[in-house]
Parts: sequence; C-alpha cells; structure tokens
Amino acid sequence: MASNRLLILVAAMLLLPPIISLGSVSTPALAESQNVDFAPGEVVMVMTMPISNGTGNSSNAGHAPHLVELHTATWCAPCRVAEDEVNELESWWPDVKTISLHPSLGSPDELATSVSSEVYQKYSLSGYPSIIVDGHWSLLGDKQVTDLQSLLSNLSGNNLPKQGAANLNFSWQMAGGNITINWNLTSQNEVQVDFLISQDEVVWPGTTQTIDKVVRSGLTNLAGDNEQTFSVNRTGAGTLTLTAIVRISGDANLEAGSEIPLFSGLPDTWDEPESARTLSPKFIAAFSILIFILALIPMRHTVPVLFAKQQPPSQSHDGEE
Repeated sequence: MASNRLLILVAAMLLLPPIISLGSVSTPALAESQNVDFAPGEVVMVMTMPISNGTGNSSNAGHAPHLVELHTATWCAPCRVAEDEVNELESWWPDVKTISLHPSLGSPDELATSVSSEVYQKYSLSGYPSIIVDGHWSLLGDKQVTDLQSLLSNLSGNNLPKQGAANLNFSWQMAGGNITINWNLTSQNEVQVDFLISQDEVVWPGTTQTIDKVVRSGLTNLAGDNEQTFSVNRTGAGTLTLTAIVRISGDANLEAGSEIPLFSGLPDTWDEPESARTLSPKFIAAFSILIFILALIPMRHTVPVLFAKQQPPSQSHDGEE
C-alpha cells in the first residue's frame, strides 16, 4: 500500500510543472513584449498638446488611444453626416484624438491646405467624406461613416494601448506666425512622423458658424532627428493644438471598417465647371449687321415699293363756269 501511495505522489509531482506552465500561457503579456506585425501606414503613436506663443516639449504631451482622421470639404453635402459622427466622440470617448483635414485643393473649399492634401494622398483616397482610424481602418462615404463608434468599440478590446513601437521626443518654439520643431524619432520598425497643427473655432467661410480641430498647417513624412520651421497659418483666435502622429513607413494598407455598401446618391467629388463662354461686344455688333444684311436680300424689291411716294389722284374740273 505504501509503495502505491509513493508512486501516486511521484506521478503527481511529474505532472505539476506542465499544469503550471499551461496556466501561465493564458496570462496576458505586456504590449511592449509582444511581437506585433504592423501594416504600412498604421499609426503606432499619437501625442497631442495645446500650443500658444512660447515653447513646449513632448514631456507635456498627452497620449491618445486612437486617431480618427476625417477627410472632408465645406462644399461636400455628404460630409455633414461624417462630421456629426466625429463630433459625437467628444461626449462618447473624448480621449480619442480627432482631426479634420480639408485636402480639396483647387476647389471652393477655402479651408483646404497642402498638408491635408499630403495626408490624403498618402492614403490614396478618392472621395469625401473619408474617415481613417489608426491609419489602417477606412470608413468611406456618408453610409459607412455611421459605423465609426462600432469600429472603435471593436478596436478598443485588443488595440489598447500601443506601447514600445517607437520613441519620439520633440520640442517646439513659436514666434509670431511661425513654429520651429526639433525632434528625435527612434524605433525598431521603419517609421515616420507627422506634426499637424489644428485649430478650434475656425469660421466657416461665408457663414457665422465655427468648426473645431481643423488642420491648418504642419509637416509630414519626417524621420530620424532634425529641425524645421513652418508657418502656423492661423485664422482668428481659436486654440491651436499640435498633434504628433507616428506611422509605419510605406504605402498605407487600408482595410474596410464597415460592411455597408459605399453607394450614395449624393456627389462626393468636386469637378471644376467648364469656363463660361462670353461674346465680345464687337462680335455681337458684327453678327447683328450680318443678320440685318441677310434679311434685306429677300426684301430688296419690297422695301423700295413700301417707301415709294404715292401720287395723289387727279381732281375733275367738269362743271367749271
């Protein structure tokens, strides 16, 4: 009997380490120790801070869990739906960083900027509105953008937080209408950083309405360490915010964030209208004379008759005394 108990004890001791090891597999690992495969263009770090005249650095910047980039235009009717969806995030999940980019250069959109166009081209987009989440997930058109909150809810379970993908240190100095940024970016991955300046309370051209978080200027596709100065392009007195976005280098590999069909009955692109054709006064005068001459030709026999003097009838003198 004693020998049987000894065998059972030895067997239990041999099985114990595999059981412990098996239990440790289910323990969540720290994000920085995971080998995460990032897609080209994917956002791996978002740092944001308000700026004003003076100086600042990245030690005072906040880290956002997600980045929502709204590509919109003032002339685009379907964009109002996307703008409302993004604005709702202020109360639903205010920690998410949202920016409004107006990339439609050469259109009636007076808020369009070259830096917004550069980001738009980076994603190879071709219509408005377009919402890009974390540089990877796309919601296109006024139909799909209604899935924004659903997409963020799904991502928050396994995409928070992102750590260890890159290290970014920067400082800035603002003087007048210019800002100078000095940065140092390091990572085990090939990454690049965008510095975007957005402004609140920007007046909608031609109206008294104001809109927030509109990208006014910035720098894109930066790497390593360097220093650059650029114009802030501020309009009015609205608060300015600096957002640093670290992305994986390469052509963006977007993935649909909604299964809703893209079709919409509203126009999502702007085409320059054909130039109006005007007639010069000289041409109008010459054309009028030509028409008059052509009209006279068939009337060359009728007109003289109409204007010929009529002879009065002769009076009779019969009965004169």
